[in-house]
Amino acid sequence: MKARLEDERLRLRELVLEGDSLHACLMLTYRDLEEATRTVFGLIASLPVGRLTNWHFEHVGTTRGAAFTVCDELIEVSLMEAQGGEEASTSYRVHDLVRVFAAEQYELLPPEERHQHEVRLVKAYRDAAVSLAAQRAPELGADVSAGGIGDLGRESAASWVSAEQERLRWAIGRARNLGMNAEAAETGEALSYFLDDINLPTNSADWLFGAPPSETRPRVLASLLRARASAAVAEGAPDTALTLLGRNEAEDSADLVGRARDEMVVARAYAAKRDFREALDHMTTAAHQLRAADDAWHVLNSLEKLGEFQRWRGIPELAEQSQREALRLAERTGDLRAQARLRRTLAETLGYLRRPEEAAPLLESAIRDFRVLNDRRWEGASLYALGKIYRLLGRRQDARERYDRAEEIFGPMGERHWVGRVNNARIRVLAGMELLDEAAATARAALEIFEQVGDEMWQAHTERDIGWLHIKAGQSEDALEPLTHAIEVTARAWDAYAGSMARHLRGVAYRELGRYAEAHADLEAALDTYRSGSYEWNEAAVTHDVLRALRTEGRMAEAGSLEETSAATNPVFVRMRGRDGAQVVPDED
Repeated sequence: MKARLEDERLRLRELVLEGDSLHACLMLTYRDLEEATRTVFGLIASLPVGRLTNWHFEHVGTTRGAAFTVCDELIEVSLMEAQGGEEASTSYRVHDLVRVFAAEQYELLPPEERHQHEVRLVKAYRDAAVSLAAQRAPELGADVSAGGIGDLGRESAASWVSAEQERLRWAIGRARNLGMNAEAAETGEALSYFLDDINLPTNSADWLFGAPPSETRPRVLASLLRARASAAVAEGAPDTALTLLGRNEAEDSADLVGRARDEMVVARAYAAKRDFREALDHMTTAAHQLRAADDAWHVLNSLEKLGEFQRWRGIPELAEQSQREALRLAERTGDLRAQARLRRTLAETLGYLRRPEEAAPLLESAIRDFRVLNDRRWEGASLYALGKIYRLLGRRQDARERYDRAEEIFGPMGERHWVGRVNNARIRVLAGMELLDEAAATARAALEIFEQVGDEMWQAHTERDIGWLHIKAGQSEDALEPLTHAIEVTARAWDAYAGSMARHLRGVAYRELGRYAEAHADLEAALDTYRSGSYEWNEAAVTHDVLRALRTEGRMAEAGSLEETSAATNPVFVRMRGRDGAQVVPDED
């Protein structure tokens, strides 16, 4: 029976028993509705499933008053019900079987009657999308409909677009079928400014953002091309993105703001290629140009990513500045989704800066906001980040619980990469709880996932932790191979921070093996990076391992001088007395 009911188009035909049918029962009510109500309800029932508000009825019907009449009639005969709470007047629910029935009846209407209403709804979606996108791309303001956007002003642009993304895709497809190519292109252009707020199906970008043959407007063409490139980056095809955005100098000079927005995508493409030096250079250029052009929304987004790249390149103090400025801009716009996202990424940077007490409330706030937004993916990503912060605070069981909750979100979603990252994060928690066998099994599971999805960087991160587990188990010789591979991969990516972590651990392994020259080379290389940024904690941790090496070699005078200098210049160093990198959990006191 389940198999027979899975195709909703056939569902009502199956719900028949000895001459009685749900279809006939619903028809008794449906046939007595006003003709306008049947038409409006049928079109709305034909849309992709999602929430229903007055906005939907108003923009299918002819007038606002007519929309309320339709809603009242549907509620009166129980084909629709108002949702409870304060939103009862503007939020509605239709049972799936009623929706299927109404959609079937709608298909029986004459084509010209259906087209008339569909044209009106396609235009409404175009007007709404362009109006909301104009908050992010001011040049779209000239195309905003004089009628305004009605009730949409009550919520953030990102929230509305996220909730309506399937119907916006419907509107683009229907516009093309109705010969409304300009509306299709303009809706696609508007949607392109919300790519960080929606989840596109794989390989859908060419269809969504492909310009119709009649489209010649340079701004629209450039926006659609940029959207296709952004989607290519998200799908793991950064070279495709770079090819799409290749332009000559004459085109560049014609639209400096457009080129700056392209630079943002180019930077993300290089980040996807694990070339963080190029990513940082391009995003720095983009942020500078966008700030000069007073392009506030894109300044916000460029600073968000700039902060990530600065952190990876070993300059977290600049990352914090970039992300705090971006968060202030997000708060100014009132966009809850952008604020939550930026609180999460700022908290990650504060974790790098060894300020977990400041990071924890930011992440806890972000998780609450993502729940309000019903954004499960970002909620899971924030739980993952909070697990790390709790670990730094010594709250290992709390950290473990947050990782478990993150996997409960990502597992059913099929997010293999995120499941791998959660497993990677568990390694240090389990090892810190002295569950070394469980930590090793978790590391193997994470490594297998990253090998399957082809993520070399996260393979390297996991191999680094596998190397540390070998050191902790007294198997320093076995640690060298995975740590060396991690160093090579992070060096190719110009990820200075991750490379220094691996070098630190390999230096410890060499020290444990009595290979002191190689140990000092790695430890000094790690110190060089940490001294170039605000990494007092990491610098102190490595210095303690250098001291252990010097004393084991019998170089007591050098050790004494280094200890005295470090204690005087780095207050973190003092609280770490006795720290041994061969035993303690990396990142923990």
